[in-house]
Parts: sequence; structure tokens; C-alpha cells
Amino acid sequence: MNKITWLDWGQDAFEKARSSGKPILLDITGSWCHWCHVMDETSYSDPVIVSTISKSFIPIRVDTDRRPDVNRRYNLGGWPTTAFLDSDGRIITGGTYIPPQQLREVLRSVLDFYSTNKGKVRSKLEPRRLPVPRDESVSEKITRDIATTIAVNFDIDYGGFGSEPKFPHPEALDYALLRYRYQGEKEMLTVVTKTLDRMASGGMYDQVEQGFFRYSTTRDWSVPHFEKMAEDNAKLLIVYLHAFQLTGKALFRDKAEGIIGYVQAYLSDLENGGFFGSQDADEQYYSLNLAARKNRKPPAVDRTLYTNYNAVLISSFLLASTVLEQEELGKFALKVLDRILSLGKESSAPFHYFRDGEGAMLSGFLVDYGTLVNALLDAYEFSAKPAYLEKALKTADQCIENLNDKDHQGFYDIPLSESNLGELKTRDKPIDENSILATALLRLSWISGLERYSKIARETLDLFNQDYERYAIAASIYGLAVDSYLNGPIGITIVAGSKSKEFMKLRNSALKVYSARRYLLYLNPTKDSERISILGYNKTTPAAYVCVGKTCGPPIQDPTQLEPSVTSLLEVKPLTS
Repeated sequence: MNKITWLDWGQDAFEKARSSGKPILLDITGSWCHWCHVMDETSYSDPVIVSTISKSFIPIRVDTDRRPDVNRRYNLGGWPTTAFLDSDGRIITGGTYIPPQQLREVLRSVLDFYSTNKGKVRSKLEPRRLPVPRDESVSEKITRDIATTIAVNFDIDYGGFGSEPKFPHPEALDYALLRYRYQGEKEMLTVVTKTLDRMASGGMYDQVEQGFFRYSTTRDWSVPHFEKMAEDNAKLLIVYLHAFQLTGKALFRDKAEGIIGYVQAYLSDLENGGFFGSQDADEQYYSLNLAARKNRKPPAVDRTLYTNYNAVLISSFLLASTVLEQEELGKFALKVLDRILSLGKESSAPFHYFRDGEGAMLSGFLVDYGTLVNALLDAYEFSAKPAYLEKALKTADQCIENLNDKDHQGFYDIPLSESNLGELKTRDKPIDENSILATALLRLSWISGLERYSKIARETLDLFNQDYERYAIAASIYGLAVDSYLNGPIGITIVAGSKSKEFMKLRNSALKVYSARRYLLYLNPTKDSERISILGYNKTTPAAYVCVGKTCGPPIQDPTQLEPSVTSLLEVKPLTS
């Protein structure tokens, strides 16, 4: 039986649409996506449909992980997205999964419409609304508003937010933990502990092979959607580790170790260094017990290396190495980071994805810059190697050069390029990716002492100060960045030779301090004598210096005093209206 010959998103496919006068069928899929596989087995295997598409359409297939830029602009409510476009990339109509009989009718109606309306198509998409800068800076009102949104949306019966389908929202949980730690909001701890408890004991967590599925189809977390994503497990690992740090609850440590075990077993290139993108949904496989699963081939893994997913997993494994005191996790995370950096050398900008046999593909996406700079800073703090800090500075400078809107603030999601087609001609400023990058720039500013990074971070955050409310719970990632700007930093500077025992003990203790708002700076008495003098620190005695904002404590030589020093310098601010 003939199959559809899918084309890649690119100039060739659009030129074919123009020269042939045929409409485009855009299929946005995911290697992990259950209903995408179903549509391949049903609609896209139907002989009549295959024939019609092959004769009368230009079929383009896009993987959402590989092309987040296309997905951001064309997704029509989920995966698969089935969108019909004119040759300029304007949407005629579309939907998600379309069964065979219905798709036959849709194909006919699109062809009828296009034959009489070619050149007159008005896109079904809402015009892209970019945030507009205002002369108003971010304030504590924003951080309180986002905390209120979390509280209002919290499901008091089952944990999590809202009803079904129920997603974990790890950034909201991390923000709630931050409010508990620094504002003393005990109800925020309840939000986190109830959610983490219920997710861990329900169907969201694979009780056999461990790791978390993507989301629950039910309010009570009992019936998951069975794909497993590298990004989700990375972010949930961070939340479980932070929750364990702040509560000491054994369940949270156990689930963090479970995520690590799953990622190592299924999503890791242990030999070369690297984290794979996802594992397919397979309801039948995941209904089996351990013995039965061992006799079946596990669901397929997308062995593509994505810079953004690798970066978040690097950060989470470095945190796990410290919190769980498992040195090998940190070593592997640095191995992965070094590989990602080496693979990207052909391009000056971070590559978006790499697969053996294909090489590094696409580069310069904002999401890759932001997550990579944060991972590089985590690697610097973990290893005390200045090379990671230097690479972070270079990568941030490149991002500012290529994606920063110097006239209207904020960062675009993709580089400006003549090859941008259809809706990609209009660049976007996504709040989540801007928040990740702003956090990275703030951290860079704190560690390097260079104010210009903080200034750009502030301008970026200011851009969304009237816009964040429309994102509801999803604005939590913005809340984390705004909190860092308004209330940070908590700085720990260690002045000592990096090979000394005193240095190692102080560094290990400093890394265990809760990481939100915190930065670590390592100064060598010989190489960094000028900066040590400017800061007024002692060059001769190995010591750590703790500062909260502009308030600093005395030099510390006993590593066990670092955490108490941070706590004593922090002022728990009462809630104000």
C-alpha cells in the first residue's frame, strides 16, 4: 500500500505549494504521542486518504520537540495537530486527531474552499500579541498575585491544580516552596506536600519502572497519559529534591531517586554522555507487572539529544548529586554538559537537537540559550571550574546580541532569518522562555558582578508586568524570576585555594543551601586578589562570606555555620496587602 511522503518544513515544501497551487497539510506530531500513532495507523493508512493527500496536497510533517517554533505558532489544541494552510502559511482550518471518515470529508471541503478562495485566505489564527513595555517596574504585587493564583487553583482534595486533565505544573510547586521558605506561608507547603504525595502514590508515577508519566487524565491522578518526557522528569526531580531539603520527608527523597533510576535506565546515553528526549506511550505495556514487562519490548525511546531538555536534566542531576550525596550523578551531569558543548561547536549558537547520523540541527532558539546558561552556572557552582562561568558569559552575550529586542525589551524566541516561513515571520516573546533567560542573567550578574546583565533582566521582567495575569498558573515561572530580582541575592563567596580541604568542605556545605535566590562565587587568593580586595575580604584565611542582599555576616570557617548564617540574615517578610 502506498504511504504519504511527508516533507520537512522548509523552502522546498512551500515552493512546491506555490508552484503547484495545492494547499498544505501540516501534521504536528511527537515521537511519544499516542494519538499521533493512532492517526498514522487509521486516517493516514486509509487508501482513499493517502491517494487524496498525495495527489492534491503538499504534506508537511513536523516533530513538536524538534520544531517548537512551528508548534508554538500552529498548534491547534494538542497533538496531533492537523492544520491546512495556504502557500503563504496562513491557516485555512484544522483540528487535532481526525478519524478517517471525517478526514475524508475535511479534505474534500478544504479542496473545494481552496479552489475558489486561493489568494484570499485570512488566517484562522489570532494575531500574535507581543507584550508592550510600560513605564512601570515589577513589584511585590506580582509575586503575591501569583501566589494567590496558586492557592485559588489548588485542588484541596487530590492535590495539584484544577480538574482533569491534570498536569503536574512543577514551576508552580517550586514557587510555592519558595513562598514557604522565605515568606513563611505554611499553606504553600500544604500545596506542595499534598500534590507530591498524591502524584507519587497514584497512576502518574510508574510504580514498576519508576519515573513520571506526562499527565493524568483523571482528577485523582489515577489514570495517566502514558508517555514519559525528559523535561517533565527533570523538573519534577528538582521539585522533589527541594521538597526533601525543606521537609526532610523520606518519600520525597525516594521519589527523587526513582526518577533518577528511570532516567538512567531509559533516557541516558551512559557511555557517551547525553539524555534522550522521551519514551512512547503504550497503555498495554504499562499495565503489566515487572515480570511481564521483562518479556516485552519496552516502548520506543526518542534518542534525539535536545539542548533544552539536556540542560534541565544536567541542572537536576547536579542538584541531586549534592542533596542525595551521590557524587557519580554530578560527574555524569558534567559529562553530558561537556558533550552538548562539544556537539555544538560547528555552530556559534546552541544547537536545538542532535541525532547520530543527522548532526546538530537548527540553532539559536531562546529556550536553548536560557536553559544552557543556567546549566553552565549550575556546573560552575558544582565544580568550581571557571571555564563553565566563562562559557555562560559568552553564551549569554551571544543571546543578547541575537535575540534581545533592544528597542522594546525582552527576547525573541527565534533568530531573525530570511528563511522564516509562514507565521514564523513574526517572532514571539514567550513569557516562560524570557523568564528562564532573565533568571540566568540575574545569576550571571550576581556571580560576575556585572550590572549590565541585571539591567537587561529587569527590563525583560518589566515587559510582562501587565501581561502575566492571563497565564494563570503558568505564570509561576515568571514569579520565580521576579522574586529573584526583587529579593535576591543570597550570596555565598568562598575565598580559598580550590584544592584545599577547607575549600572542599565549605563548597559542599554551600551547595546544600536551598538554591532559590542563591549563588556561589569562588575566589582564588592568588588569581582573584583584586576582586577579593574590592569586596573587602581576607585573602590569607580560607573562609566563606554570606550576604543576603547588601547585608553581610562575618567570615565563616566552620561549614556547619553556613545554613544558620543564611537563616539569621534573612528577614521573613510579613504578608502585606
